[in-house]
Amino acid sequence: MQALADGIASLPFLLTNLVLRNTLAKLLVLRGIDSPESALPFLSPSITHLHSPYLMTGMKAAVDRLDAAIERKEGILVYGDYDVDGTTAVVILKTAIELCGGTADFHVPHRIREGYDLRGDVIERAAAAGIRLVISVDAGTRAFAAAESARRAGVDLIITDHHLPGQDGLPHAFAVVNPNQPGCEYPCKALCGAGIAFKLAQALMERRLAHRDQSQLLLSFMKIAAIATIADSVPLVGENRVIASLGLNAFWKWRNWAASL
Repeated sequence: MQALADGIASLPFLLTNLVLRNTLAKLLVLRGIDSPESALPFLSPSITHLHSPYLMTGMKAAVDRLDAAIERKEGILVYGDYDVDGTTAVVILKTAIELCGGTADFHVPHRIREGYDLRGDVIERAAAAGIRLVISVDAGTRAFAAAESARRAGVDLIITDHHLPGQDGLPHAFAVVNPNQPGCEYPCKALCGAGIAFKLAQALMERRLAHRDQSQLLLSFMKIAAIATIADSVPLVGENRVIASLGLNAFWKWRNWAASL
């Protein structure tokens, strides 16, 4: 622990008070952080601490299909959920698609009349209206019947979700983007649904908006992802901590700017 306390002194925020350094080191150890290298992203999160979205199973297939849909001007439906996580995930992905030159409709189910998860009748109506790609956010990991409806209707279904799969495995879909699916070695398993939508948006913008300042784009989307990260009560570690810290800080800067007008 002493090595950790000494190492804290070299971090960017530099605690010179020995008592404070030792107290902080004790608190970090209680949280399983026992080295200056692991303390830095916990105490001072940076955009450089974000992982590549392509470490997530299914991400490349999802981005390839979404990119093709934008190029071909296909109808896209973002299918969300009714809670804070699901609605902010819709905002993140729909905004990213439109920023990248596409158009997207969205569906947020009614909590009482429709309930949670994807519904086959919604997908069938979307197909009849010309939709050829449906992307779920914060839902879909156990939506076997809806996935079959999509297949019969000739709609490609991309599932992005964070909920745990059941014993029956995963639905048959064009791609499943969920860090908790078997075989996925993505470092941060605790992302909320909007966090995963954010990672898909990150990958899409890296491809289609390579000429833009990626850091500024990501910070803009983190403001929305931070709301979901906190509202969904996911652990504030790893990427969740980066999203919450930088997103709230971006909100604070915007608030100060708006107040000065």
